Amino acid sequence: MSHPDLILRKQLMIDQSHNVSFNLLNLNCWPLWNKVANRILSEQQGRLQENQRFDLHRIIAQQLVEDLWQVSQIKSSEDPCFAELRLTWIGQKINGRTSALAIQRLIVEITVLETENGGIEISAWWEISKLGRLLRFGKRLAKAIVSQLFDDLSSHGTVEYQQVSENE
Repeated sequence: MSHPDLILRKQLMIDQSHNVSFNLLNLNCWPLWNKVANRILSEQQGRLQENQRFDLHRIIAQQLVEDLWQVSQIKSSEDPCFAELRLTWIGQKINGRTSALAIQRLIVEITVLETENGGIEISAWWEISKLGRLLRFGKRLAKAIVSQLFDDLSSHGTVEYQQVSENE
């Protein structure tokens, strides 16, 4: 892959990084740390799987907004202890109609390193449509989607949520 269009990093303590890894890879935890999505729909629950699709739902100005994602790749290791999740943005719908046509492609790669001086890094690659470049909002929209994901994960994803087990 070419050089990312956006890279966001935050250093975390080891226990916070561990919580981020667990919360990121467990779809049941997403509603707890992802403050944008009111509801998350997927055919499978629990631990994310490659090629799994999920939809993040929220209400904005009395309209249902759905962000559609697919898990492209999952990597993890114990030595060094890390987790990596690559998501491909399938698109967005507002009240069932296709929206956000300014973004042709968006790939988000989230890496969590659970070591001293470790933390979270999100890299994103995108392609903006001609309309999005012309009206100068495509890049802003892609950046906002990635930044919101990073902000929610690095602030709310560091918490250990006891009530959600990985097998639920």
